[in-house]
Amino acid sequence: PSWACDGEKTGEMASCKPFYALAVFAAATLCIIAVSRSSNQLKSSVASHSIARFAKPAPFTSRNLRRKCTAPSPRAGHAMVVGAGAGGLITEVDKDSYYPTLKNAGGKLVLVDFYTDWCGPCKMIYPYLEELARENPDTLQIVKLNCAGENRELVNELGVRVLPTFLFYKNEENIATVKGAKREDLKNIIAEYAVAAA
Repeated sequence: PSWACDGEKTGEMASCKPFYALAVFAAATLCIIAVSRSSNQLKSSVASHSIARFAKPAPFTSRNLRRKCTAPSPRAGHAMVVGAGAGGLITEVDKDSYYPTLKNAGGKLVLVDFYTDWCGPCKMIYPYLEELARENPDTLQIVKLNCAGENRELVNELGVRVLPTFLFYKNEENIATVKGAKREDLKNIIAEYAVAAA
């Protein structure tokens, strides 16, 4: 049988089923090839994008900054400077360096800040402690003691139950206690005893 259209003899466009079927088959094949190529290009594009994305360094976030800037904990028996103002220092002590620090202060007034990392009022009053340290560099020494972890035994021994608690020492003797973040009480005690220590 001929695959030519029947209308060739008459000049009319007659229907030709074998020719139409072949044309549809060819068009479908071309579509499948085109889609297949596009899909492969898309996959390789996504893969290269993913590789490039994961090859980039980690973004500099506040979490990374905190991790990099976290200070090491003090070695046993050593005080560590945790804050410094103009002319004044705040040091952190532990159960081993607590009493040696008081002894080394001599006749200077010592303010001990008992705190924990989760205590909101402790964090709120800390800038005020830095201010006190700057204002009284020659007559006042401020130290901090974290009440958590290995220091708990010392904290219980000293009777600290409220945070923040501030103990004042002079010549290794406890002369005053302030429970809670009471600025005025701290200021008044320093005014009374720091002047006498000068």
